[in-house]
Amino acid sequence: MKKSIIALAVAGALTAPMVAQADATLYGSLRLNLSNYNAGLDVTDNFSRIGVKGSSELFSGAKAIFQWEQSINTEAGALGGGRLASIGVTGDFGTVNAGRQWSPFALWTLFPTDIMVNSDVSGASGYAAGADLGTSFHRLSNTIAYISPVMSGLQVAGVVIAGGDAAGTDSVDAYNLAVKYSVDGLTLAASTIGVENTVGESVNSFAASYKTGGLYVATRYQDDGTAGAGREDSYEVAGSYTMDNTTLAANFVDDDKYADDKYSLEVSQKLGKAAKAFVGYYDKGDDGSLAVGYRVDF
Repeated sequence: MKKSIIALAVAGALTAPMVAQADATLYGSLRLNLSNYNAGLDVTDNFSRIGVKGSSELFSGAKAIFQWEQSINTEAGALGGGRLASIGVTGDFGTVNAGRQWSPFALWTLFPTDIMVNSDVSGASGYAAGADLGTSFHRLSNTIAYISPVMSGLQVAGVVIAGGDAAGTDSVDAYNLAVKYSVDGLTLAASTIGVENTVGESVNSFAASYKTGGLYVATRYQDDGTAGAGREDSYEVAGSYTMDNTTLAANFVDDDKYADDKYSLEVSQKLGKAAKAFVGYYDKGDDGSLAVGYRVDF
């Protein structure tokens, strides 16, 4: 009887703060791989992360939104660095968000082919911006972004990056404009990025994907470089087929930045609502690698 009373008291103490923060959700994903990437067996992290996100009603009927996410270094058992940190507002007019967040470039033209469970080899490398930004265009810091509501399948998005510079100029550091259209399982998207620096870097990317039943196929094209210089192209094709809880997936990448093409073959198995395991072979040109992994989301 005493044990039951103590258990109820502990449960009540743990539940009380959650009720006060009912609009906030703790989430995360722990991911470990066993691979032979380094010419020997190695247990490595596979982009584990933890975060908090949620919303709060505003007087106007819109919602205030927020998200904070950190990478987890499972080898050290510690946080591994910032991923996302943004606040914004969303409503019938669309979504306005500020802070560190995913770019429309990543969301609409990179992620459609980023389908492998092993994130270490999934998808093209994307684009690394110049030294003045010091980041990639997957996630962007110092941003203000707008994403429109879906209008008959069409969405548009725009982002400006304003991190300031030593010269104290008023111009933005970079921008990202994108458009997406979806109908009957088909999605088409395009994105352009401009970097306002002395060399005039720019990135253009396009993606198309189609899903019907358990079949999913996607392709993307990207060109980037500097104004007046040679452009570098990359192509990627990815596809998967899901049967009950088993998914077969493959991708192929041809990127001018690298001497060799890359391809991946993978079989993943859902083990429950939040757990998944995979085995895959990955060829990065210089050598082939076999990896198995386990992932638990929460």
